[in-house]
Amino acid sequence: MITYITELITGNYQPPTETPASAKHPNRNKRIVQFILFGMVIDLLLILAELAAGVSPLENITRHPWLYGYIFLITVGAFAFFGAMVGSKEDQLEKLALRDPLTGLFNSRYLWARMGEQWATGKREKIDSSLILFDLDFFKRVNDRYGHPVGDELLKHIGKILQHAARRSDVVSRIGGEEFVFFLPNTSATAAAAIAERIRDTICRTPLITDKKHRISITISAGVASTNDYASTTPRTLYAEADKALYLAKKHGRNRVITSKPPEKDVHGNIETRA
Repeated sequence: MITYITELITGNYQPPTETPASAKHPNRNKRIVQFILFGMVIDLLLILAELAAGVSPLENITRHPWLYGYIFLITVGAFAFFGAMVGSKEDQLEKLALRDPLTGLFNSRYLWARMGEQWATGKREKIDSSLILFDLDFFKRVNDRYGHPVGDELLKHIGKILQHAARRSDVVSRIGGEEFVFFLPNTSATAAAAIAERIRDTICRTPLITDKKHRISITISAGVASTNDYASTTPRTLYAEADKALYLAKKHGRNRVITSKPPEKDVHGNIETRA
């Protein structure tokens, strides 16, 4: 308990990611607890000040319990309120710093930070990590024909599909105009290729219907890379492998998934492997 309170006061406390409320508002919840503790400390200092002045706090509390209770509750409540305001603002700023403003997906800054954390975990636990690099096919044609606002709507549409396909542990990021990254911790090349193919198929079958009733269909290409050798591989080299596979997917006709290495077993779907 003492360690928990110390972490809260110093700002080192990290709420468990399994708790939905903490995951959505980590800074707000942390600041509320911190400010409540500060309010309680102030109440304690007031009691000590009364003792120093020769006044008996216990006698006064016995005479005016409602007054003291009201004062203490107001103090703690006020500090909790201001803590919630400060923490909520921190959550908003953090979201702006780590999220793509158009799609709401994570940005490259968060992606590299999360991959760096996974490298330490993967090296310790000897598990696979995979990365899928997606790129929309002929996206420029959509912008040229329908305009950039419709192109933005299509990117949001794709972002929702990717987010819906993500598991709790996956990281979905938008890193460029029409490029998206799926980082999949504890996932083999075979499983990552199957996920990439499922997403490719879903996007093919899920057109965007605009406000003007335009039906916009688009395809997507994907490159998949995987590793369990964290000593000689870095997040950047894993990304480079996926990028090479994506280049081949584009070169060989688009609307396909290509893996940087042969998968451990056959996967049904439009998947190819690079020799």
